[in-house]
Amino acid sequence: MSEGIGGYLRADEKLLWKGRPQQGIRLGGHDVIMIPFSLLWGGGVVAIFTVGGGEIVAQGFPFVLFPLIFGVAAVYITIGRLIHDAWIRSNIEYALTDRRVVILKTGIGSDLTTLDIGRIDQINFKPRGDRGDIVFGPTQGLFSFGARSFRNSFAMWTPSLSDTPQFIGVENARRLFDQIEGLRAQARR
Repeated sequence: MSEGIGGYLRADEKLLWKGRPQQGIRLGGHDVIMIPFSLLWGGGVVAIFTVGGGEIVAQGFPFVLFPLIFGVAAVYITIGRLIHDAWIRSNIEYALTDRRVVILKTGIGSDLTTLDIGRIDQINFKPRGDRGDIVFGPTQGLFSFGARSFRNSFAMWTPSLSDTPQFIGVENARRLFDQIEGLRAQARR
């Protein structure tokens, strides 16, 4: 692992754990709906080009643009979102200290997120075998609405884009979750 996240740790805190999210293509529970939807969407685009492709091209520029946009979207929601999510996760590092949770995202759109252990209001744990997701805040359902950023709207398709800080697919997640809960309890005394 790169020493990138080490540069953001304070001299007065003790590093308890550091890790990375699960690498590669990662399917989640939401894919039970997303995969059939994306195949239906992609099939519709293919049907438009197969049945009326010659007529659409003959109509000229504005009429070709609309199905092309839907075609690009179909490729993204079918395959691209999985590759995009894997690429984002390949550029994330996590750390847990005795005082903070630290999440460092590098690459395009780099950012650093730190959470004071004693001020974390809610933690959600989603086990997936020995791995799991630890979400520091409320989780949003697949079809939840409300105040969302543009980036967070894509979290339905690409979970690593969520605005809610989280450790995604970490090893020994249950033990790490219990350790964080213990630190929270200590910090609140």
